[in-house]
Amino acid sequence: MAAKPKPTSKARASVFIKAAMEALNEAGGSLPLRDVKKAVAQKVIFDEHDLARYEKTGYIRWESVLHFYSIDAVKAGFIRKNGGRWHLTDEGREALKLPAKELLDEAVRRYRVWKAEQPTDPGSAKPAELPVVDEDAAVIATERAFVLETAESEARGEIEDFVTALGPYEFQELVAALLRGMGYSTPHIAARGPDGGTDILAYPDALGAKTPHVRVQVKHRQSQKASREEIAALRGIIRQDREIGLFVASGGFTPQAMAEARNGAVHIQLMDLDFGNGDVPVKPF
Repeated sequence: MAAKPKPTSKARASVFIKAAMEALNEAGGSLPLRDVKKAVAQKVIFDEHDLARYEKTGYIRWESVLHFYSIDAVKAGFIRKNGGRWHLTDEGREALKLPAKELLDEAVRRYRVWKAEQPTDPGSAKPAELPVVDEDAAVIATERAFVLETAESEARGEIEDFVTALGPYEFQELVAALLRGMGYSTPHIAARGPDGGTDILAYPDALGAKTPHVRVQVKHRQSQKASREEIAALRGIIRQDREIGLFVASGGFTPQAMAEARNGAVHIQLMDLDFGNGDVPVKPF
């Protein structure tokens, strides 16, 4: 009896990509790459071929295949990558309704459309065409980018682990130190106990003669996102003629909180541990 043929890299990639996008969706839309891979490993039953290592590079096949075909998902607008994290887009959530094979086929189709729209090669009247190559050779060709993305994610993860382990007042001191590193003076850092809504007050100069001053609220809660009401409360104590707000939340922000920060009359900058938050005023910590 003839041996059952091994599935192509693309066939397996469709399973890996959908599992990754499902994990992003279940996590609220964003995960570091290391957690994406952990989630895929929990969702997918790997065979020996998936777990084999490429002889030339030593990298595990399924991880390399996932990375290679994630390029199509990015160009298709299904996911974004930034700072070692993957983010699921609204288009990606919609694409999750498709079976795995159709989802990846659509991603590849959109990638080819994007590629065809790129500038033509010098001296050619035709758009640059995608070369036809062996799947494994194509995957191996992108290994360097995969290594860089993995290293960035791991480094980012170590930073997040360090910050997460801090106590609330240690985290507050870290935020104050970051502001001083940016050139601000921090004459007021709240002591333990009620703070009246202000954890840190920062000035552009030592005397506070220059404006705007920055009124800072800090929340160190990994399992709870900052709410719209908390953003509104900070806005309520800001002196509009001389201050702006900064809200730092290690656990991130609810969509309502981001809308509150974006739409209010007084500028409030949001800062969290994440990268790449679209058009909302959130900066990475």
